Amino acid sequence: MARTRKRTIRVDDVDYQWTVSQADPRHVVVRVWNVDGGQDVRLEERVAFDDPWLNYGPIITTDPERVAEVFALEPVTPRLVERLIREALADPLSGA
Repeated sequence: MARTRKRTIRVDDVDYQWTVSQADPRHVVVRVWNVDGGQDVRLEERVAFDDPWLNYGPIITTDPERVAEVFALEPVTPRLVERLIREALADPLSGA
């Protein structure tokens, strides 16, 4: 992941911005922060993701029936970001 792009998501009438950046070949870091000044949510979550571009060799040499079991190939989506925000808001110990 060469560049980091800010994206906006609206959860319960509150706007948040989020970015995804590469942590290592097997993980990305999702950062989320509030842009409206309402409930303050700042979170940083490390998410498993085996980037197909970085792991091409190991992915294509793995038994095709085991690829989904061995590699985390689902990219970060707005649905995942929404879930992370809701979990942070529901957890008083998260610091959100």
